[in-house]
Amino acid sequence: METGERRESVAVLARAFWHDPLFDVFAKDLLHEQQLLPAFFSAVMNDVLRGGARAWVAEFDGRPRGVAGWLAPGAYPRQRTHDALFQAQAMLAVARVRHKAMALRLLTELDRRHPKDPHWYLAVLGVDPSLQGKGAGASLIAPVLERCDTEGLPAYLETQKEANVPWYNRFAFTVTDEIRLPDAPPVWCMRREPR
Repeated sequence: METGERRESVAVLARAFWHDPLFDVFAKDLLHEQQLLPAFFSAVMNDVLRGGARAWVAEFDGRPRGVAGWLAPGAYPRQRTHDALFQAQAMLAVARVRHKAMALRLLTELDRRHPKDPHWYLAVLGVDPSLQGKGAGASLIAPVLERCDTEGLPAYLETQKEANVPWYNRFAFTVTDEIRLPDAPPVWCMRREPR
């Protein structure tokens, strides 16, 4: 992915996650949320584009309008140097949020509950609001889900939007765990077994 496409992909993710339950809690106000989202998704895209990861981009009129970032089997847990770099970038984003202790507890809990067996991990999926509900998200995750079926591997993701749970159910993801921390929105952990 070239630098320009990468920057636009970060912008798409920031737009897709505008008014997200978690970011609404961690941002100090709307302006802060608008600054926080690109910083966080820049760290996520850096993570996705390093060893063992794959990114799919949906384009409309020649520009990115949707992004799916997958970590391949064996990429999670991350290698020590990769993990340290991702944690440092994520912490820079977290350092800018309110409720820092809650954010750190949530990141720790997500990591603790992450499956240890080989799987494809959907680290991020976001579609520009102008294209949501038009099949872009489904087309972005389909190639890896087909690969999961071919290779006999599960897929895993987390979502902090309850409305996303039935959407992922359509692709045979089921809720395997729910993370509920005091004063934080819930996060649903979902897994899809190969067909």
